[in-house]
Amino acid sequence: MVKPYHFDFSCSVRQRWFGQNIIDIFSREFPARDRAYYLQALTDGRLRVEGCEVTAETPLRDGQRMRHFIHRHEPPVPAGPIQVVGQSADAVAVCKPHGMPVHVAGQYRKNTVHGILTAERPDLGPLHPVHRLDKPVSGLLLFARSPQAASSLCAQIESRGVEKVYVARVLGRFPEAPPGKQFVVADVPLDWDPVANMASAVPEAASSAAGADGVDAPGAAAAAAGSVAAAAGEANRAAEGEAAGAAGSGEQQDGQQTQQAQAQAQAQAQQQGSAAGEGLSREQRKLLKKQQRHQRRAAKAERQEAAAAAAAAAAKRPGRSVPKPALTEFKLLAVAPDGLTSLVECRPRTGRTHQIRVHLQWLGHPIANDAQYGGTYGGPVASRQLALQMGVHWASKGGEGADGGTSSQEAAAATTGTEEPAVEQQAAGAAEQQAALPSAAPAAAGQVADADAYAQNAAFRSEPQYRLPLELCDGLCIHCPFYAPKDYPLDLRPLWLHARSYSCVDGSWSFSTELPQWAPADWAPSPPAH
Repeated sequence: MVKPYHFDFSCSVRQRWFGQNIIDIFSREFPARDRAYYLQALTDGRLRVEGCEVTAETPLRDGQRMRHFIHRHEPPVPAGPIQVVGQSADAVAVCKPHGMPVHVAGQYRKNTVHGILTAERPDLGPLHPVHRLDKPVSGLLLFARSPQAASSLCAQIESRGVEKVYVARVLGRFPEAPPGKQFVVADVPLDWDPVANMASAVPEAASSAAGADGVDAPGAAAAAAGSVAAAAGEANRAAEGEAAGAAGSGEQQDGQQTQQAQAQAQAQAQQQGSAAGEGLSREQRKLLKKQQRHQRRAAKAERQEAAAAAAAAAAKRPGRSVPKPALTEFKLLAVAPDGLTSLVECRPRTGRTHQIRVHLQWLGHPIANDAQYGGTYGGPVASRQLALQMGVHWASKGGEGADGGTSSQEAAAATTGTEEPAVEQQAAGAAEQQAALPSAAPAAAGQVADADAYAQNAAFRSEPQYRLPLELCDGLCIHCPFYAPKDYPLDLRPLWLHARSYSCVDGSWSFSTELPQWAPADWAPSPPAH
């Protein structure tokens, strides 16, 4: 747990705030602190506008910048060092613990994978995040050693030049792949609901999704590889007709020789099978180019149809995003001894938010402890859902400030050029972390749907070991005298989804991690209570 520290948050006046006063803006956008607090903070000088004096009634205008000097309390994360699983000249691979964000987000600034590595592993040098994993997800996480390396790795991931392998424990007996296939494929577009903070499958847009956004439909590569042979066959048939017309029907021996030559040309084309069309005659190459032009036109038409279908689907759901193509391949690894869960390998071919989780839900086998998407075992509860159960004030407000409690927007804005804290920050080292986090206890089943998560949150705000020394308290801070922020929904249990390995498809690099506690083939969780 990080010691609370003072932080001078700053934020430009946004267009929708023009003409409003600073008290109204902060009371509405950051509702975890009440209006009386902000009035007092303005009087004390903690809440202010750069370069000018304002009152509680002064309207703000474009170009002004607001500042708020706060005592920041970061939510706790699981203790322990972050394991480095591999290094190269350009990258560092680590095993991300569950319950920890990758980088600055919401209330988190130091209690992140990047922040802890920076503080505890200076020997690694400057690190640059390349991708992210959701907070409850564990597993392999890549950092680049330079901005140039980060750009290169990002380009490899975005161009699908990186093979990503995850493991998940799902509900029920996951099916075997169809005969002749290696994977069970979920090829279903996804859209994102920013209000509910979750994704959903949009199967009505699935028929043409393969052509959109460059996602290949299963078997498309094989069809393309066979196009050379098909073109060769068409050319050979045309040549056969021409030869027959010129030589006449009586030249049977020449016809047999022609057929043999045609068969040899077709076999050669099938063996070479490349789009470049090497080894083909001039006529065959012309026919191949014609066929490829037709395929490009057809692919373009499919993409246009996909875009139209996505737009039509979005129009039926006001406020929702346009569905994006998404494809994940799954393979059954093992069924638990009790038959209630399965261990599944997951290979996402696109990179949509919550893609694996939603595709597993769509297949009827959600991650077993993923309550957000249909899991029934005890697992991490989404912050917004837990906030509603706990009756936390900010969750009922919705809007932009809903997911960060006291200062979600403050922390988000801090990542885009705000000043460093006015008071020297403490490093997020092991000395600042408690030896253990509170264990879950079903002490509040009548108050909250998920008693384990509630008990954990209550412990952070009541047990003596999580109380701040007096010298670290701030008399005006609503979170003191405890380390954890007040009324911040927190669930540190792991989601049963783990990034197992990342490797470049050209074989230039590969990193992998050990499997988590819930991933052995013979492991079976305790059945959920009903």
